[in-house]
Amino acid sequence: MPELEISGPVGVLRARHDPPQAPAPESGPLAALVCHPHPLHGGTMDNKVVMALTKALRAAGLHVLRFNFRGAGGSEGEHDAARGEQDDVRAALDTLLELAGLSAAEASAEGGALLVAGFSFGSYVGLEVGRADPRVGALLAVAPPVNHYDYSAIATCGKPLCVVYARDDELVPVTEVERWLTSVSPPPRLVPVVGATHLFHGKLRPLATAVDGFLGALRERRPAR
Repeated sequence: MPELEISGPVGVLRARHDPPQAPAPESGPLAALVCHPHPLHGGTMDNKVVMALTKALRAAGLHVLRFNFRGAGGSEGEHDAARGEQDDVRAALDTLLELAGLSAAEASAEGGALLVAGFSFGSYVGLEVGRADPRVGALLAVAPPVNHYDYSAIATCGKPLCVVYARDDELVPVTEVERWLTSVSPPPRLVPVVGATHLFHGKLRPLATAVDGFLGALRERRPAR
């Protein structure tokens, strides 16, 4: 897809808009923002997990926006340890709204028309912003590094949440993920992937299944437009 430029808080953010490949859903989210893993460890919007999520969301009829955080993949600025990156997410959500042709009022109606998804570092930064944004109605976390960041506010925000985690994650102990999951209210939709490590090598197919199942559940709980 053609590259976009988002006017971020510390300069231009490189981004791509992946338009829907199916008709818009009659209920549930209409557009999604996907946030990439840690930029200091090679994370960019072209990460394979980000791409797998993007593909599944597009196939479900959603507009998808992915972007490079400040200092990564040609985006201006410098890494800010998950602080300034939250402002990058806010700028990206504003752009996503425009790409999907939604006003702020439309996006905020019926619990929020946007979904925020993130992988690893991106799950913390993205969901920390999404939990407090009325335009965001659902959250999806893949391999959330709960041993490195404080996910307590995300756990109690009350928005529908899907968590995909690797049972053999070598970076985030599964015991810590499952301990955090007991604090999430209401209970999230869980997709534990057996045999997967943190980067989901050879285990991308369950991501598409997770996206489809989560979107289906969201559509069931919301009236048609």
